Amino acid sequence: MVTVFNSRTVKTMDQRIKDQIVNAGVPLEVYTKGIACLGPSNRSSIKRLANLAQLIIDFGLPLPPSPFVEFVADRTSGPSKQDVRLLLDGDPGTGKSITSTYEASRYAMEMSDRFGQDPKDWFSLDNCALLEDTERITQIMDEATNQQAVLIDDSGTSLDSRDFATTSSKNMGKIMQTCRTKRWFLIFNVPRMGHVDLRIRELVTAKANLYRSFHAGGFNVMKINSSKINYRGYKKYEKNPRFTFDGKKISFYVAYTTDMLDPYQGMVKEYDKLRDEAGARLIHDIAGKEKLANNPGPSKREAKEQKMSEQYMVKVKILLTEEGLSERAVLKKCPGLTPTYLSKIRAAGGF
Repeated sequence: MVTVFNSRTVKTMDQRIKDQIVNAGVPLEVYTKGIACLGPSNRSSIKRLANLAQLIIDFGLPLPPSPFVEFVADRTSGPSKQDVRLLLDGDPGTGKSITSTYEASRYAMEMSDRFGQDPKDWFSLDNCALLEDTERITQIMDEATNQQAVLIDDSGTSLDSRDFATTSSKNMGKIMQTCRTKRWFLIFNVPRMGHVDLRIRELVTAKANLYRSFHAGGFNVMKINSSKINYRGYKKYEKNPRFTFDGKKISFYVAYTTDMLDPYQGMVKEYDKLRDEAGARLIHDIAGKEKLANNPGPSKREAKEQKMSEQYMVKVKILLTEEGLSERAVLKKCPGLTPTYLSKIRAAGGF
């Protein structure tokens, strides 16, 4: 079990753990302040950050406090009744799921430490859904309680569906309205930031990018910037400044694998399975809709012809061939049958 520190518990860290951290080559301020001074924001700083993260994993050190997670917890549980909406993008396969579940899990553990309850009362697989999965979205809105972490994955499963944009926009609108009133920590995954509706992008608290994947090492590096939009007249001004913690602007953040967190071991594998099942279900539903759209069945005219034929075929044949009545007489004995449909019935029956 890996110990997870926050800014409060790290103050009681014993000397033995401090010695382990220093002997592993990790600056103690990574724990006491939750940040590491890496110098200029460039490739070398990424390398230095990755080395620190790898040392923490290789030496089995505790996970340091996360200033960003504590910022989220402060905001969702503070007196101002706010929520946090994080929009995360990254290429397919870079590890958005691992990164998202880790951030949501760390938040849940932080809330558990502050207010009690099991961490899974604050975040679990029940709080995860594909954006297009309307049934699942509705279930989350009904069942997820206040101040929980919610993960919405924009899988693009129904990208070729005619109503993809409508379904996605409707579901995201519902989620956005609910997370505001329930004070959620909402994480929304997308392959590209530009894929998201402009109205949604303007409503997020922060925008993150999965900057570099270190799958072999067991962690990822991402950038997180706050999102601030102001209007002056008809002009929109958007700013995405870095977050500041301990008086320093932070450029990069480490997201470890969720399996390092004891309450959430194996969650990523389970989440991928549930996502695949939901995707398969959506594809099946879409295929059914496409089949129906391409084969809509008989038109109203054809349906009426079929109904007339089923209703009068036998009777008309008897009246014409066995009783020898005229068409005029046949029409009198068959209410609702018109000369046009009588001709069609005779042609179809060959009499």
